[in-house]
Amino acid sequence: MLGSGLRVLIVGDCEGLAEMIRDLRRHGYEAESVTTGADAMAFYREHDVVLIDLDLEDYDGLTLCRQIRGASDIPLIGFARSAALERVLALEAGCDDCVVKPYYSRELVARLGALLRRVRVLSPPALTAGKLQIHPSLRQVRIENRLVEITRKEFELLHLLATEPDKLFSRAELLQRVWDYDDVNAEVTSLASRTIDTHVSSLRKKLGSPDWIITVRGVGFRFNEAADREDGSCPQEELTRANGTSGEAAPWLSSRRLFREVNSAPR
Repeated sequence: MLGSGLRVLIVGDCEGLAEMIRDLRRHGYEAESVTTGADAMAFYREHDVVLIDLDLEDYDGLTLCRQIRGASDIPLIGFARSAALERVLALEAGCDDCVVKPYYSRELVARLGALLRRVRVLSPPALTAGKLQIHPSLRQVRIENRLVEITRKEFELLHLLATEPDKLFSRAELLQRVWDYDDVNAEVTSLASRTIDTHVSSLRKKLGSPDWIITVRGVGFRFNEAADREDGSCPQEELTRANGTSGEAAPWLSSRRLFREVNSAPR
């Protein structure tokens, strides 16, 4: 069944809401509802798809669609009146589809199923590293299926690092690819460097471990796929970061630094 286990959030207090929830649950969806825009913003990240009645009492429905779409790629379906303009505005505000009120249950379920099939075909697969899962299409991060609340930039940073776990990213490259800096060859300012450090520190705390993101002093950062392994050992870069040297020369050390370290060592 297509809807098996998928969580649907309905935003609105429209007529027939209870029946809609029953229909969705009968087709295998886990459906629940909120009545305010504030609650929608608070809870939409915990779901797989959002249905929004554009005629909310406390919030402009189109504004809500824009805000959710600006922060997430989660599938959105809007409920609009029959006016063609409202349907067009809903699509322009970020909805993936629009259903005219009053709707027919079979049409809603069919449209929802078709949308989710498109999302599954077009979406990149989730990235998994042990207990950590990163869902690009939903812009969600989970640890042991527990949703981790992170900001948009934190997600982009973590996703970039996890996409290429064997790559060591310089600060300049992170600024270019996550923060859209134009000149990757320009010297990284102290303010820009602190911005990266702040986001990395926040991610480590939210992920529950500092070991998911490894810092290589003076060079940059990389993702650690083995952060939750049980043997308690840490990767070579972590040892380098903690002790200053690893016992053997790391490949990213310059020849000048190697010469200085060799000649300054006790004899």
